[in-house]
Amino acid sequence: MPIYKLEGQKIVELQKTTFSNERIDEARHLQRFIINSIETVEKNLFVLSSEFGDWEDSKRRIDILCLDKNANLVVVELKRTEDGGHMELQSIRYAAMVANMTFEKAVKAFQHYIEKNYLDIQNPQEVILNFLEWDDVNEEEFANDVRIILVSADFSKEVTTSVLWLIERDIDIKCIRIRPQKDGDNLYFDIQQIIPLPEATDYQVKLREKAAEQRQARRESNRDYSRFDVTINGKSEFNLNKRQTIHFAISESVYFGISPQDLMELTGPKRWIWVDKICQSKQEFEIEEIKNVRNYDPSRWFNEDHELIIYDGKTYAFSNQHGKGTYDLVKNIFNQYPELQGEIKTPST
Repeated sequence: MPIYKLEGQKIVELQKTTFSNERIDEARHLQRFIINSIETVEKNLFVLSSEFGDWEDSKRRIDILCLDKNANLVVVELKRTEDGGHMELQSIRYAAMVANMTFEKAVKAFQHYIEKNYLDIQNPQEVILNFLEWDDVNEEEFANDVRIILVSADFSKEVTTSVLWLIERDIDIKCIRIRPQKDGDNLYFDIQQIIPLPEATDYQVKLREKAAEQRQARRESNRDYSRFDVTINGKSEFNLNKRQTIHFAISESVYFGISPQDLMELTGPKRWIWVDKICQSKQEFEIEEIKNVRNYDPSRWFNEDHELIIYDGKTYAFSNQHGKGTYDLVKNIFNQYPELQGEIKTPST
């Protein structure tokens, strides 16, 4: 929608123009304008870096990397074109690449940004903590999500369709349209959030929730409810579901002398967490420093008092996220360690 001005007794539309006509370059000009006025894109953003590309084997760079007040990372992708190019695809790639950023790496990125732009900031960590209103570093609360903001002169139907599809699947992404307009020698910017429409946010949240419920219902209808009979060294358990099957196989394997470190070669190390002491309860386990996990979600582990696994002075919890790979994993363990005399079969066989 154009911007109008009052001229005498008439409302007159400002002159339309383009970034190209105004010789506004994407990297040298528009990026700097947005950084210096980040609140025009979204309030309460903190600029961590520009042209951020601190990863191996890639020359790609994020136009602007920010933090919001919830300590989430925000990828801001800029285009001065009238269609937005393929910026939604680029931004998803960037979001994935920074998703595991730690607080320490964020401080380093901000320090580099300070040095590159000759900013008079002596303590970058303190500045970030002040913005987040934190007294101390809280790694568990840092960067639990990555949000995306696309800023362009306009967006093609392909981009807007993709963005709406991503929003339906709970990706936090928005489109900000920025159009230059002129009044003589004065240049103005019409900046509007077009997706999702601010006034329709609550309605769209309800639509997303409904769509998520429908997807979950479809997943439930396709869920694998396989049951298994498992025997290890003469001890048998019958008609186990997949979670019971994997925990029985893992815990009994350790009981009969297979170390968690050896089992990790079959399961992968990311399926284990542990603490460097013997714990008798879930509460005691969670009080200690848990190894091999960045963000501890208790719902994803066999961590109840009777499920914890103790071996060689350490207490382990195994992942309960396995799905259709349960049978193959248990079978591989039994094949690798024949001394377990393990057998897994379905109750009907």
